[in-house]
Amino acid sequence: MAGRIPRTFIDDLITRVDIVDLIDNYVSLRKSGQNYTALCPFHNEKTPSFTVSSDKQFYYCFGCGTHGTAITFLMNYAHLNFIEAVQELASRIGIEVIYEQGTTPTSITALDDLYEIMAQATHYYRQQLRQSQTAIKYLKSRGLTGEMARDFRLGYAPPGWDNLLKTLGTDIQSSLLKTGLIKQNESGRHYDHFRDRIMFPILDRRGRTIAFGGRKFSESEYGPKYLNSPETPLFQKSRELYGWYFARQIRPLQKIIVVEGYMDVVALTQHGIQNAVATLGTATTPEHLTQLFRNVPEIIFCFDGDQAGQKAAWRALKTVLPLLEKARQVRFVFLPQGYDPDSLVRQEGTQHFNSRLEQASSLSDFLFDTLTRQVDMSNIDGRARLVELAKPLLKQLPAGAYRELMLQKLSQLSGLNLATLMQGERRIVKTFPTHENLKALSLAHKAIVCLLHKPTLSQLVEYPNQKLSFLNQPDIRLLLKIIEFTRMSPKLTLGAICEHWRETEYEQIINQLATQKTHFTDTDKIDENFLGAINHLYANYTNQRLAYLIQKITDLTAEEKQELKSLSQSRGKNPQ
Repeated sequence: MAGRIPRTFIDDLITRVDIVDLIDNYVSLRKSGQNYTALCPFHNEKTPSFTVSSDKQFYYCFGCGTHGTAITFLMNYAHLNFIEAVQELASRIGIEVIYEQGTTPTSITALDDLYEIMAQATHYYRQQLRQSQTAIKYLKSRGLTGEMARDFRLGYAPPGWDNLLKTLGTDIQSSLLKTGLIKQNESGRHYDHFRDRIMFPILDRRGRTIAFGGRKFSESEYGPKYLNSPETPLFQKSRELYGWYFARQIRPLQKIIVVEGYMDVVALTQHGIQNAVATLGTATTPEHLTQLFRNVPEIIFCFDGDQAGQKAAWRALKTVLPLLEKARQVRFVFLPQGYDPDSLVRQEGTQHFNSRLEQASSLSDFLFDTLTRQVDMSNIDGRARLVELAKPLLKQLPAGAYRELMLQKLSQLSGLNLATLMQGERRIVKTFPTHENLKALSLAHKAIVCLLHKPTLSQLVEYPNQKLSFLNQPDIRLLLKIIEFTRMSPKLTLGAICEHWRETEYEQIINQLATQKTHFTDTDKIDENFLGAINHLYANYTNQRLAYLIQKITDLTAEEKQELKSLSQSRGKNPQ
């Protein structure tokens, strides 16, 4: 499995990419002073408020607040994940992406070879399907049309130990092993991973085959009903969803239906319900949900109505709770026992199935209905037990209106006073003034804002800096890190600095400070503001150090006594 992309590679990539050229390929930009403007592609507006800065390699919308780097733009606009966005930018400027994998880097060229092998395998399986009347008869018995088989690129892996291996060539055995298409037994013999199975290609967001799911349809093959590709450099099942490539083609895409099987997705699509995806032999993961919520505000889980379906739904509920922010919605549909989406939509048709989706239970109803069935609501003991069951779940919700409304619901059901339920619920959230005036920021944040917009300012500060290092104030450590980083590379842009701290503890605060309106377009007073903030921080250090020395005045060393005298004189005071 490919490792992380080195941060040094990201730093270099962002310095080589021109964000103006990139965004202009998707949005019509017009020159406006030093920057470029356009109608924001992320919200509806009549007056352009979307601004792209060539100097800073950063974009910001003064209307909706969306902002970011070239990588962020591709992730949000083209709906690519981080690695895909990096690959896209790298391919634009003709360089290879390097991945960390132990001590051996894996380049994008090596991955391209694997993509080509998967494409050849897809073509082979599709050819085999056309030649197998048994496989075709099976698909027809499941109500599948030839058009659907074509559109979803379905195929057939014939019986036999090494049909695919012989077709693609034994000279690429090592690459075939990396794709998971063949396996090796204890004696060293290679054989096909998929045999006598209907083949469902699993596509990435670009429509490339990255894995397969094989459905057993006869008794001639031992093994599970469904067999998936193992995890490979191309495929991690916790991140991928079957049918996602096709669902993303819908415009506008308002919601996604999550089902459990390949045939569920294909059957629903055939009946006009094209916004369905399936997990790949695993429970729904936070990665799945984050990816979906990046594109839609609502997810509907569709499960079988049996006990296994209820358990799967409950696992999904617990996974999604921490992600329910910004008006995101989750609902649940439970089908009659003995039915899955495939069989039910074929029996009752599109209209009735859509009615079930429209009547889906809200997450709040499913949560409280499930918990109240586990206790006796007619007595105090049962209602107290309800509170104990519900509170750990509700604590997973992000702070905000939805969490408070869920606590109100719990208060109504249990009879417990809302104020009592809320005790300990208030969490301190670090907030920052929104895009207006530097005066509202702390000194450290003022200095950081200035450095983000003019990295060369770090050359004005002594480094290593003893005064700042020993200053006890919030985010001084981050300020020092940015000073060190920008001193090493003074030509860095705002976009490069933001990317450097992606997926670190500082990502959120840097992105918030990067969008301070004061310096996004006006840098006339940036030097003055920066030096003023630094000098005030130095004064704060003097005060803190003086207070410390005076506190231990009876136990000072000779060196500390001299320091106390010097600091006191600098403030116009004499030591006691």
